[in-house]
Amino acid sequence: MKSTIIYILLALMLPTMALAKSGTNLKQDTVIIELNNNSKIVIITKNRNDLASLENYDINQMVRDLNNQLSDSVEYMEISDGKAYVNEDNEVEMKDWKINDDEIRIKLGGVEVDVDPDEVDDWDEDDWGDRRKVTYETERRDRTTHHFNVDIGLNNWLDDGSFPEGNSPYTVKSFGSWYVGLNSTNRTWVGGPIFLEWGLGINWYNWKLEDADYIIQEGSEAVEFNLAPTTQNGSKSKLTASFINATVVPMFDFSRGRRKITSIESGGVRIKRYSRKGFRFGVGGYAGYRIGSHTKYKYKEDGDREKDKERDNFFLENFRYGLRAQVGWKGVELFANYDLNEVFSPNRGPLNANGQNAKLNAISFGITL
Repeated sequence: MKSTIIYILLALMLPTMALAKSGTNLKQDTVIIELNNNSKIVIITKNRNDLASLENYDINQMVRDLNNQLSDSVEYMEISDGKAYVNEDNEVEMKDWKINDDEIRIKLGGVEVDVDPDEVDDWDEDDWGDRRKVTYETERRDRTTHHFNVDIGLNNWLDDGSFPEGNSPYTVKSFGSWYVGLNSTNRTWVGGPIFLEWGLGINWYNWKLEDADYIIQEGSEAVEFNLAPTTQNGSKSKLTASFINATVVPMFDFSRGRRKITSIESGGVRIKRYSRKGFRFGVGGYAGYRIGSHTKYKYKEDGDREKDKERDNFFLENFRYGLRAQVGWKGVELFANYDLNEVFSPNRGPLNANGQNAKLNAISFGITL
């Protein structure tokens, strides 16, 4: 590698450096730190007061960032964003950490974990006491970013636009009918405050019946909700269906992607938490294909606990499509899904009070982690 001279220029020093490079003579203080025969650090300031202000900067982190970015073809480099290294309340603002090829990165929702296997081998619990906490904000907007998130909430179904009545055999328990989704999401910046969130995921509907004495069965013509034998005392009866989905949601993010980042580093492990800023909302759509379904019935009979589980299609629709709404404020993200198509195939749903096949549409809502 050719001789390398690293000029560490803080934001308050740039005008002086510009004059120095143009050949203008200006009284200034210069500090030269000889590292070896081929390398040196040169600091040019207007006066000694500016030189004293270097105590407010994290020079070590600055050099580490330079070392990560320099290559054999680079002989000269300037740091123009000195604010990224200013100490504030014993916390240091830093730029994003660049991950190397031999390191591992895991992202889930607003949490990112980076692991350097070589350094972790020498890590012990005492190192956690010397951990370093960093908090900073960023306005950086990559064209497309990727992350994993988890939808957790409740689901139900609407019977011709309203929730089933309490005495209906297919009335769903309000609490306990969980909706879970695992999503691989991309976020593409379109322009201004407009972003597009799109990706693939797997989700599970769990419809838990209000009256656990009903058993969900596949009849000859339609799905049936039948009373259990009088010798059985039901404690749980539910229908579960899983789907693989594609989702596209245009988002209006009025913070324009601005994020607050908290990073904790210890040894070869760095944990970063991303918190979005401001208000955002969006409405889009999704389409999915059913990959599994089963019923589960738990009950007591003659004092013994029993559990029956049956896998079948139960006349469920193989495809689903619907509308998705998302709204967020800072670190909180809420969602709501509504299936435009029916849960069961036409004329295959459970019988309602009028003796007709009910038209049920799935609905879910909750929080995104």
